[in-house]
Amino acid sequence: MNKHKRKNRIFILSAIILISVSLISFKILDDGDDFEIAKSFDIFHNAVREIRLFYVDDADISKLINEGTEEFLKKLDPYTVYYPESKIEDFTFMTTGAYGGIGAMISERGNTLLITDVYKGSPADISSLKAGDLITEINNIRINENNISEVREMLKGEPGSEISLTIKRYGYESPIKKTIKREKIEFANIPFADVTDKNIAYIKLNQFKQKAASDFKNKLSELIEKNDIKGLIIDLRGNPGGLLSEAVNIVSLFVKKGSEIVSTKGRIKDWNHVYKAVRDPIYPDLPIVVLMNSGSASASEIVAGAMQDLDRGIIIGQGSYGKGLVQITRKMNYNTRIKLTTAKYYIPSGRCIQAIDYSTQNPDGSVGYIPDSLISKFKTSNGRIVRDGGGIKPDIRIEFDSVSNFTKELLINDVIFDFVTKYYYENKKIASADIFEINDDLYLQFSEYVLNSTIEFKSKCNSKIDDLLLTAKDEKYNEEILQKIESLKSDLLIDKKKALELYKDQIISILDMSIVSRYYYEEGKIISYMKYDDELKEAILILKNTDRYNSILSSIND
Repeated sequence: MNKHKRKNRIFILSAIILISVSLISFKILDDGDDFEIAKSFDIFHNAVREIRLFYVDDADISKLINEGTEEFLKKLDPYTVYYPESKIEDFTFMTTGAYGGIGAMISERGNTLLITDVYKGSPADISSLKAGDLITEINNIRINENNISEVREMLKGEPGSEISLTIKRYGYESPIKKTIKREKIEFANIPFADVTDKNIAYIKLNQFKQKAASDFKNKLSELIEKNDIKGLIIDLRGNPGGLLSEAVNIVSLFVKKGSEIVSTKGRIKDWNHVYKAVRDPIYPDLPIVVLMNSGSASASEIVAGAMQDLDRGIIIGQGSYGKGLVQITRKMNYNTRIKLTTAKYYIPSGRCIQAIDYSTQNPDGSVGYIPDSLISKFKTSNGRIVRDGGGIKPDIRIEFDSVSNFTKELLINDVIFDFVTKYYYENKKIASADIFEINDDLYLQFSEYVLNSTIEFKSKCNSKIDDLLLTAKDEKYNEEILQKIESLKSDLLIDKKKALELYKDQIISILDMSIVSRYYYEEGKIISYMKYDDELKEAILILKNTDRYNSILSSIND
């Protein structure tokens, strides 16, 4: 028997064993689809065999199957994910919030890697890497358009291992060499907590990774011990969620023992569970406001939804993301894993916050329009009407000012980022994050920087004109028509000077946060934003007005 035939027989035998094992599994499930599934496996095996034997080029079958598995799971829901062995590090980061690396945010710029942020106390920070640095070489490998993605992955690695970087820095003619020891990078559940307006505690919760509840409890206890706290603001804006148990433990600090916080219901009835507060609350009477937006998802929605349903706190902001699906992770063969949706979760009123239709999503990924006919009414403990259909709706909605197209262009084209880099190297110190401000002189400097830039700022109409011009060229319109379209395109360019005045307030807040974060990291950025934060200001006003607070929680709406 020649080597080729023997190899094929081994392959066929392996496939038969796989199908047999699969059939046993399906028989256990006894869902009536055994034959159809077995037939599909057989067809798939035959297709792979035909490709290996006769396809004109060498095909990377393993890669194709891995990619096929990923696409197959995407058809189920957005959250069921396959992790091949090569992506186990991503899985570890997802579950623990930790990875091996240098501790910096990186983006691509031309044939270099741009450092956009450095985490305080990280190897990158200790090695004096700065936002604005351009990485041109990693381990003496010059970055180019062909290897940039591959070389970028080299920044991650085993904690304790070293990596050498060559960087180009603003104001320095010669390249700078750095040797950095990778370390385990962990993101804090709570990047900032403080007392605002004398007696209101504020806790920014970024994620629900391991120890989130204990971190939260310790931080709140610390604030209460040192201050005469009259109310609490829990900021869940932009928090994508995490571990359900951490959310339950946080809510348990504030609600009566025995209160149902969330329940899960899925196909495997033995896995269904009701999560209740198992201990007496530590802070049963502390007035609470929860801030949320369309980026608040999963565990964030459990906290906000439970507080709302139990009338234990007031929700302020915008509608949440709408993710009410529970995932577990299971080990599979060959050091692979699968994150699998196994249930939906329901908050105390009985509503599920999962979006009814995955396809109805807003540009930010949150739940889109849901017809009234598909929405059901539920009641909170006090009898207030709440609804399902996707996400948590706030008790007090504050519209988020949309970012102007001009401001988006400033961000997309790194105009603000590059100005801040220039400012940072020209100013060694600035005032503290809560005091620093963009005065008229500084905004004038920025305006001159923008006016001197060669970037053309396009309006939405201008983008439409681009499409019209392409269509006109495809349809062979004469040169005179094309020139008229080009002229109109030029006329529709955003006037930089007018836009800088029209959107001044919006730009100032972003510029303030961008500058402060260079000196005071993420904590400084949060402090800076507080000066412009309408939702935070509204939360403080409500917590200082006991009558209004109680009225909102007791009002019967429809």
